[in-house]
Amino acid sequence: MKYIFINPVVANMYAKKELDAVLLQNGYHRMEVLTDWHKVVKEKYDKLRKQTKKTILDKRCPKAMETILPYVHDEKALIPDIHPILIHCGIELANRTEYQGYEKIITTPCQSLADYGNAIGLEDTTFISWKEFLKQLHIENALQVKLLKDSPIPPGYFQGLNAKVTSISGKDDIVNYFKNDCYTQDTFVEMLYCHNGCHNGDGVCIDE
Repeated sequence: MKYIFINPVVANMYAKKELDAVLLQNGYHRMEVLTDWHKVVKEKYDKLRKQTKKTILDKRCPKAMETILPYVHDEKALIPDIHPILIHCGIELANRTEYQGYEKIITTPCQSLADYGNAIGLEDTTFISWKEFLKQLHIENALQVKLLKDSPIPPGYFQGLNAKVTSISGKDDIVNYFKNDCYTQDTFVEMLYCHNGCHNGDGVCIDE
């Protein structure tokens, strides 16, 4: 028996009943998390805000973090030791008793998140971009897909934390922002490498 977790971006691209049927035909039972990691991770950032005067950089997008490293000064900014939300989901599922001993797949909207998750080395757990998963099973054309105009997790994650937040997406905007040291005036900087969100990730775009 094999299990699979469908990330929120991909989940919004398909009719659930149809997607689950195709997955089952290929030997995969769908998993769901029990914890609201979206909320938990946000609380972790808010707690950190009360412990530092440095600008806190959003670590949820590994590709964005990779992009800004040449421009960030440690004395001005803090890169938190907080995993991205999807990684937390994978850790929960890898440690759940009912799934232990079985192969587990965690789908991601981009290759960067897949690489991040696999580097942790969770037992019997593989992170893979949705596009790569479809190719491996040869089911690219087995499902009717709905291309998303907006992300199910849009920019604005830190809204409501009573802090000065800048939200930026797209490589060029991120680079320009950090090259000019604009981040030093913020409490949080939200960063999404893909323009307007993960629905534009390289592991989601099927028809390129």
